[in-house]
Order: sequence, then C-alpha cells, then structure tokens
Amino acid sequence: MRVTMNTMYSQINLDLSRLTERLAGYTDSISSGKHYQVPSDAPVKLTHALGLRDSLAETEQYKRNISYGKGWVLATENVLTHVTDRLTRAKELAVEGANDSQNASTRKAIAQEVKSILEEVVSLGNTRLGDRYLLAGSKTTGYGYNDRPFVMDNDQNVYYHGNQEDITLDVSGGKKQKINIDGRTGLFDSGSFHALKDLYDSLMANSQPDIESAMGKLDDSIVYVSNKTAELGAMANSLDTKDEMADSMQVVNKQVLSDVEDTDMIEAINSLNATQTAYQAALGAASKVMQVTLADYL
Repeated sequence: MRVTMNTMYSQINLDLSRLTERLAGYTDSISSGKHYQVPSDAPVKLTHALGLRDSLAETEQYKRNISYGKGWVLATENVLTHVTDRLTRAKELAVEGANDSQNASTRKAIAQEVKSILEEVVSLGNTRLGDRYLLAGSKTTGYGYNDRPFVMDNDQNVYYHGNQEDITLDVSGGKKQKINIDGRTGLFDSGSFHALKDLYDSLMANSQPDIESAMGKLDDSIVYVSNKTAELGAMANSLDTKDEMADSMQVVNKQVLSDVEDTDMIEAINSLNATQTAYQAALGAASKVMQVTLADYL
C-alpha cells in the first residue's frame, strides 16, 4: 500500500483532533464535576441517572406529604388533649356539684361554667388547620356561613355535620397513610357532649343523683377521648418511621447518583495529564514530519 505525504498529513490531523477532543472532554469533566456534558457522552449512565433523579423526586414528594401529615396528626392530637383537659375540669365540677353542702343556687353557678366548657369543646371540635377543619372527616371545607362540623343549638344539643371518611396521603411507593380521625368517631361518639349537657341540666335541676350519673358518663368520655388521642400518637409514630425510611432512601440514591454522575477528580486529572503528554508528543512528531519537503532530497 502506497502512503503519500497527503495521507500522512490527514492521519496526523485526525490523531491531533482526537487528542484535542479528549483533552476538551477531560477539561469539561473536571471543571463541571460531571462525567458527561451531553447525552451522547454516556447514554447508559444518563439513563441510570435519570431513573435515580425520578426516584429522588418521588422521595421528596413523599417527605412533603409526611411532613404535612405529621402536622395534621399533631394538631388533631393537640385538640383531643385539650378536650380531655376540659372534660377533666367538668368532672371536678361534677364532684363539687354532687357535694351535700351545695344548694340550688350554688349548683346553678357551677352549671354556668359547665355550659362554658360545653361551648369550648364544640369550638375545639371546629378547630382548623389553615382553612381546613381537622375533625370533619374528608369534608374539611364547603360549609355554609352559619354551618360548622359541630353545631350546638339553643338547648345545648350538639350535631355533627362532617362525614366519616379517611384522609390518606402517599408516603412511600404504593403505600398510603391515614392521617385523620373523623369528628364522629373521634369526638361525637365519645358521649362528651351528652355527658356535659346532662351535667348542666342536672345542676340546673339541683338533682344530686343525676349529677352523679353525669359524672360516670364523663369518666367514660375521658377514657374514650384518651384512647383516640393514643391512636393519633401511633399515627404520628408511623409517620416518623416513614420519614426516617425516606431519609435513608434519599441518602442512598444521592450517593449512587453521585457515583454515576460525578467526576473522579484524581482519575480525570491523571487522564488529562497523560493525554496532554500524548498530545505534546504527537505535535512534536507531526512537526518533524511536516518539515520534510522535496528540497530535503535535492
């Protein structure tokens, strides 16, 4: 095969061009800190990296959901804790009202505080987080001007206008977490409103036996609400566990993504130095070849 000077020049240009591209690639990799600049640089790694980024985005959304769910659960737990506190105070008033030293007048005075407690518990049942009612099931909004999840009429009768549907959030792949207790299950069915109304009516009627009966109902209500508060505590613990799992998955995915994308600086610098040496050697060889002319043979 005949090799002409033109062929040699073309090959030298091609080799120098390839070395220049490699130098540019190593330089870009070092300056950007990434293995690739465009998809064609490393299509397999890019595909892997895109999958990892999708996984990280999902985990971030799960963490946002978990954070919102924890806020909802803790706010609801706080409401029921205050309800228990108000019921405990009502029990103290019942004990005071059942005392033989009380009369009709003093019991009516005690009844006024019991009425205030009943109003407070209704108000607690209508607590909102932002613009959404906590104890309304999934019917957290959409009430009329004079409507609420819990409504009390002029005779101290309380009615529940929410529903009993769960509120759930995606907290991990294919898994949902319940974050609420509806108002009927969490509060109305506790008998708290009936117990407080019975205590109020009994005090107003100056009926010691009925006061003692209402006292027993209050005990049952306190136990019921305390149990529901404990359920919320279990929900909060479950969300904490999911949050820790999401954190762990996030750390793992970020590390793997770094391994896929990030430049190994020591390796890249060594490769750059080796390529620079090869480039300088190629330039030297090329300069010697290009100095050869027909005049050298005359």
